Amino acid sequence: MPLERSVQSAAEPHRPRTIAEWRSGGADYAIDKGIDVGGVIISLIAAWLFIRFVSRRIEHWGDDGTQHLHSAREQRARTAAKLVRNVSRAALTVVGVLMLLNQFGFNVSPLLASAGVIGLAVSIGSQSLVRDFVTGFFLQLEHQFALGDVIRIGGVEGTVENISLRLVYLRDGNGALHIIPNGQIAQVTNLTRSWGKIWVDVDVAWRDGDRARDALKVAAAALAADPEAADGLLDPPSVTGIEKISGGNVTLRTVARVDPYRRDDISRQLRARIKEALDAANISTAAPFTLPIA
Repeated sequence: MPLERSVQSAAEPHRPRTIAEWRSGGADYAIDKGIDVGGVIISLIAAWLFIRFVSRRIEHWGDDGTQHLHSAREQRARTAAKLVRNVSRAALTVVGVLMLLNQFGFNVSPLLASAGVIGLAVSIGSQSLVRDFVTGFFLQLEHQFALGDVIRIGGVEGTVENISLRLVYLRDGNGALHIIPNGQIAQVTNLTRSWGKIWVDVDVAWRDGDRARDALKVAAAALAADPEAADGLLDPPSVTGIEKISGGNVTLRTVARVDPYRRDDISRQLRARIKEALDAANISTAAPFTLPIA
């Protein structure tokens, strides 16, 4: 036993407690602890760099090569990379603090035990907060939405700007930012998942129904042949025919399946083509165009 203690004291300098001890062995102790603390900091930095590398690889894996359009795979990758960085940053912070305290001689066992008791008390007293985290985890596990998606939660509709395990940040069409706790999300409507649908209804006089239908077909064909709209159209637009008869008017509908991120752009182009075709056929509408949101 005396031999083991002497070996241990030779390997690890004793922490000085008096001014005399600091004068005699303080430099060795400071160098030794500096090396230990430096090793911890270097380890944490290396771990963080590795996490950043992994998150970037995830984003690179999902990159589809386009700058303006984001596929579902790219959105999943961006969301997963963000969650990896956020969760890893929190974990490294906690582990780093405990390791540094341990290096300076603090007994972290009571701290860990107290943290467990405090965590249990907080979880009981903050059930809504726990529900936010649990719901956020399953929202991302099931991939109900991702960064850049346009979704509707309750009466709020907007673009997902940020996601955490507790909150969802939505930017609506007026520029307002809505911050919604995950625990309050009962139903999500994803307006940009895989594909979107647009339709334009036109009311014309009964006598012009057939000519208007032919004009709408011309407009649909012209839009399908337009190179600027080709990457936004998943299917060529089609005229479904008469949707409604009301008094002396008939309602004709043109529908198209589109890239959800170009919904507004394609719908504007379709309305412009329809107007040109109706003007060319000298047909006036009985009511303005309407564009329901699918």
